[in-house]
Amino acid sequence: MLLDRDLGNLHHAANTLFEGMAARSGIKIEDCYLQKRLEGMRILGPGGAAVTVPAKGYFIDRQRFDDHYLRLAEGSGVVLLCGVARAAKLDGNRRIVALGEDQIEARVVVDASGVESTLARQAGLKPMRHPEDIAWALEAAVEHPGLGEELLFQYWIGSMAPGWKATFSPAGKDKATLGVFVRGHGQNVGSFFRGFLKRFKAYKAAQYRDIEDMKILSVKRGGDPIAALPGEMAADSLMVTGGAAGQSGLAYGMRAGAICGTMAGKAVAAGDVSRKALSRYEQLWNAEFYWEYRMGRASLQTLREMKDDEIESLVRGLNGKTIISNGSFLKKAMYSGAKVALARPRTVFDLVWSLAKG
Repeated sequence: MLLDRDLGNLHHAANTLFEGMAARSGIKIEDCYLQKRLEGMRILGPGGAAVTVPAKGYFIDRQRFDDHYLRLAEGSGVVLLCGVARAAKLDGNRRIVALGEDQIEARVVVDASGVESTLARQAGLKPMRHPEDIAWALEAAVEHPGLGEELLFQYWIGSMAPGWKATFSPAGKDKATLGVFVRGHGQNVGSFFRGFLKRFKAYKAAQYRDIEDMKILSVKRGGDPIAALPGEMAADSLMVTGGAAGQSGLAYGMRAGAICGTMAGKAVAAGDVSRKALSRYEQLWNAEFYWEYRMGRASLQTLREMKDDEIESLVRGLNGKTIISNGSFLKKAMYSGAKVALARPRTVFDLVWSLAKG
């Protein structure tokens, strides 16, 4: 059974995927939701220095993406319900999920309700180790002639978006998205977005006529737990996954959900839904992803401490170098360089992983 507040009109903001991470997470890109193929990413420093990473990616129509997977779930026998779970109290070897005046009895409840989830905390769990480090985001869908035809994602790093990034994602034809993801400045990041919008228009002025007249079609807000790190993800009859557990990134979040769902099904079949039994999910997730998330946090902590001129020098130093970006390379590099990167994570694979993942 899947419960969501509005299954017919979901408002999830993530709309980009990279080929390596999609493949590793078992996601096959379908034409029904693919909006545009991208050839890679360009990382820009505060002063305009840039380095290009040939990591193929995709801009997806998120509503169609969600609809596609909802239909797959429904076809597999999942019952889809609209509503909001207000509580999930433990009652013996089950939980009673409160939906206003209605209730659902469940052997296992999976909390996948995003960074502002309450069910896990009500159960006494701390699903994120560093919730204070959530990157709060504002992303706008924009329109201008030809803007969406570019072939590279573009990520700016530096004080225009402290602790994380500002983004430009071409969506095809005249459409694109612009966003800022900011850590350490609260949830209201509108001032950072306005500053980045001004910088973006100046950067693109020579390329696009009348870029000052670019239209903003819609705005979404949310949180990215890229640096929050997963914490406790299981209790008796309860599991936490996705953004609620600090598992950022669309592809990686889906992989975490698959691990979670598999372990939940096995626990129910075995008749043991205790925290001990469900913690097998935590063990499997840690074995597959812990070091990548740990090193992503380390690199972003260093990025937050760096001054704009240091970041500009870093990006300028990478200019002209060949950077390989795929899941296998990054994984091997992270394991072999873990001790060095955790002490002072300024290696290129740290930076590329953090940017590509989000």
